[in-house]
Amino acid sequence: MSWIKQKIRQLAGDCRGSVFVEYLLLLTIVGIGVIAGLATVRGSLLNELLELAEAITNLSP
Repeated sequence: MSWIKQKIRQLAGDCRGSVFVEYLLLLTIVGIGVIAGLATVRGSLLNELLELAEAITNLSP
């Protein structure tokens, strides 16, 4: 973790450092979006599987 902090400090004054920080922020936003999307898909899939289980249960006499 200290390597990352050192690298960010080193690149902060450099022109390339701003590009690095922009990519870091972009990856952070994309990562948060992916996590939120997967949580939504998980909830929807769970509901569908519960409905399927209930339908299969109701089929048996």
